[in-house]
Amino acid sequence: MQVKIFSTLVLILFLSGCATVHQHPVSLNTELLTNPQARIGIIVNTPLNTSLVFPGADCLLCLASASAFNSELSKFAKSLSTEELKTLSADLSAVFKSRNIDSLVIEDLLEIDKLPKTKKLGDGFAKRDFSSYAEKYQLQHLVVIDIHRAGLIRSYSAYIPLGPPQAEIWGDAYMVDLTTHKYDWYLPFEMYLSASGKWDEPPAFPGLTNAYYQLLEQVRDHVLEPFSKP
Repeated sequence: MQVKIFSTLVLILFLSGCATVHQHPVSLNTELLTNPQARIGIIVNTPLNTSLVFPGADCLLCLASASAFNSELSKFAKSLSTEELKTLSADLSAVFKSRNIDSLVIEDLLEIDKLPKTKKLGDGFAKRDFSSYAEKYQLQHLVVIDIHRAGLIRSYSAYIPLGPPQAEIWGDAYMVDLTTHKYDWYLPFEMYLSASGKWDEPPAFPGLTNAYYQLLEQVRDHVLEPFSKP
């Protein structure tokens, strides 16, 4: 079983669609965890659908060939659920409660691209203005767990698969000061997990199913770990 965790996001053009400069990681400002006056909102954003992607199949015929060859796997990938990721808000709220920190789980749909842009404040500051949450919910800080993609990935070199598929989840998690737009924490992550043993067992693909749901648990632990330290 192979696990790869990257603490900085890798730019993947076929997923992002354009080149952008990513925010560097920011260690958690642990002073907030001992501040009884802090009121922190928590919101989790998950993708609407899971899927199978083919990085490296970078021509139309290559992609068509990879899609046809992996048609059953693609169908399986679309059946995977992201519901367990949504429980991260309740999990984090429980951690805050154990530290006597007032928190609020926000159920609203978060459409980050529709928020106003902040002024060019540079590295360490949010690119979008979340301050509307301060007035609406009486918050000082907002934790956002934004999952960009979940599902399966199989790397290719043109027409040739480079290995078996893996479970993949990537996104970023951060805490924003709603007054200054400063990041009190920023954790980009890209995580993969291979099946243990055989993977090519359609239609249920039990090995990849186990890998995917184990990866969900690892993402949970990875995101909660900074808040759980003594």
